[in-house]
Amino acid sequence: MAIRKVIETISDRSKFALVSTGYILKQPKYLCVFLLSFLIFVYFLTFFRDGSSNWQLVWSGLAIDRKLEVIGRVFPAILENFSSFYGVSIILLSLLQSIIVAQLIFAWKNREKEQSLNGASTGGIGALLGFIALGCPSCGIGLLAPLLSAIAGAGAVALGDALSQIFSIAAFGLLIFSIISLGYINYIIVTNKKYKEKHAKSN
Repeated sequence: MAIRKVIETISDRSKFALVSTGYILKQPKYLCVFLLSFLIFVYFLTFFRDGSSNWQLVWSGLAIDRKLEVIGRVFPAILENFSSFYGVSIILLSLLQSIIVAQLIFAWKNREKEQSLNGASTGGIGALLGFIALGCPSCGIGLLAPLLSAIAGAGAVALGDALSQIFSIAAFGLLIFSIISLGYINYIIVTNKKYKEKHAKSN
């Protein structure tokens, strides 16, 4: 019964989160925040998708036109994300992060600062794991390589692949949890605002 109650609570709060997200994104200023955040996140994750090679080229001794070429070639690479499961994962991760940013700003502007900070911390962890798993897997696994080698020896590569998948799942889980939590808080804010507006009109 306890598990069923938890599932029902999550289901209800998810519905409330969808309602509040829809309400927030219908407002032009928050829609702009969402779109701008999405472009930043998807560019950043795509830029580091194949490791830190692009970053090294930008800060190398290349001519400025070549550096601009490295920066610019990320844009067609963003479109290529739609052609693979890995790329679609980057798109979805960017969408979730962008929803959280819009939800955070809405909650913050409506004086729910403590809740927005909690959502930011959870979403931040999810974003970090997402970067390690999807944005720059070679960077993340490279940082963990000494530990993996000590634990698994020759099986470090296989363990690294497994950890990357675990990080991906954890990232999406934490981001979705943040959206549900913030969305529920914002649903209460939206409901109160609509009630006050309706009450004010009736008076």
